[in-house]
This record gives sequence, C-alpha cells and structure tokens, in this order.
Amino acid sequence: MKEYIARFGHGSAKLARQAQSKEKTLAKMERGGLTEKVVRDRVLVFRFTDVGKLPPPVLQFVEVKFGYTPDNLIYKSLDFGVDLDSRIALVGPNGAGKSTLLKLMTGDLAPLDGMVRRHNHLRIAQYHQHLADKLDLDMPALAYMMKEYPGTEEEKMRAAVGRFGLSGKAQVMPMRNLSDGQRSRVIFAWLAYRQPQLLLLDEPTNHLDIETIDSLAEALNEWDGGLVLVSHDFRLINQVAQEIWVCENQAVTRWEGDIMDFKAHLKSKAGLSD
Repeated sequence: MKEYIARFGHGSAKLARQAQSKEKTLAKMERGGLTEKVVRDRVLVFRFTDVGKLPPPVLQFVEVKFGYTPDNLIYKSLDFGVDLDSRIALVGPNGAGKSTLLKLMTGDLAPLDGMVRRHNHLRIAQYHQHLADKLDLDMPALAYMMKEYPGTEEEKMRAAVGRFGLSGKAQVMPMRNLSDGQRSRVIFAWLAYRQPQLLLLDEPTNHLDIETIDSLAEALNEWDGGLVLVSHDFRLINQVAQEIWVCENQAVTRWEGDIMDFKAHLKSKAGLSD
C-alpha cells in the first residue's frame, strides 16, 4: 500500500484520490497497531562520489562465447569495449541474456571461449534486487553500514547514507520499518561507499517512486564514472543513456537512435500505433 501511495500520490486526480484514501487507511492501521509505522522520506537526494579516470577501454570483450551449456549458447563472438565515459542501456526481449551480460562483466560468470579483460585498477559495483535479501532488517541502516565498512567514523558514515536521502530517524530505526524504496537507498549507499568507477544497474527502479527515480537519474548524470543499465523503465533510460545496445539472437548490437526511437520500433514491429 505504501508503494502505491508513493507512486500515485501526485498523479492524475483519480489516482491521487485513491492514493489519499489508501494513505488514510494506512494511517489508521498504524494508529491501531495493525501495521508497523513506516518512516517516510524527508529529502530526495542521491549523490555518487566522483572517482577520476582510467585509460580506455576499462572493460573489453574479445570473441566472447557464453552459454550455461555448450550446446545452448546465449552469446557468441562478442567484441566490444566499455570505458568510464560509457552510458549504455541494454535492451532486448526477456531471456535474451541482459543480466547474464552484466555477470560476465563482473566476472561472476566466465565465458566458454574468448576473453573478458578488465583494467587492473577498475572497481565495479553491481545493483540487483537480490542485494535486498542480504540486508539484516533488524539492524538500522547506519549500524549495517558501520558493520560492512568497519573503522569508518560514525559522522562520515551518517553523511554517506544521507547522500541517498536517508537522515535522522531513518538511519537509526530497524530497516524492517523502512519502505522497500528506502531499503533500496541503503543498497545504493552501500554500493557508492565502495567508490566504483563502473556501475552496473539491473532493474534499479523497482520499489522507487518517480521523484526518487529522477533523483537517481540526476545523480548518475552528475557522476563521472561509467554506467551499464538494464531497465524496463524507458523514462530512466531516456534520462541517462547515451547508447542503446540490443541483446538478441546471440549478439549485442548498437541501436542507431535513442530509446524513444527503439520504443517506436518495437511498436511498429508489433503492429501497434500511438
């Protein structure tokens, strides 16, 4: 219910009325002890730390072939490079291997043939939904971050978490009392504290409302690192991606146009019109 309120509270009149009604219902449930009180956001701020440059390419695929079994290839003969100026969105049908490609980039998966070369000093961070399962929901966000990065001064960590819109009580309350969107911010803070030079984002907008997505886009556009994004959110892609790479037919090809051109192409291919 709280996600519905966040997403539609400022939409059309009908949706806004529905959201307001649900918000009143949620407030009554909280007062009656039927659900735990949810800490709401005070500010919408995302900020990644600039990390400087490495000579390109920082990540290179050379004749890469991959499949989970040799007789069922997902990719063959992949040749491309990624550098710290790259702003790439991976698109394509479900099951085409977009998330698999990210795992090949990180080294979580190894190619059957060919080579993935990474700069010796390259720091990669990947966002995916399974990271939420690793959060200890009985811990506050601040305590969790202090545990993950021991030796960090508390005030410095407070500032690091605050860069992602969590401040005050939201930092010191058990994370089970935070919304799914706020827990996603804890994950972003955890990733950002590693100071990656290359961010791989796999469906980062799940559980985020529109205002938070806009904050994420703004932070990514101000950051000086490289980005590879997998998302069904064409709005986010349109805000941050400079290149569209299509994953299909065991290959990765660059789309000559922006994401809105690609969306129009999909509609035309499906026989749909605006």
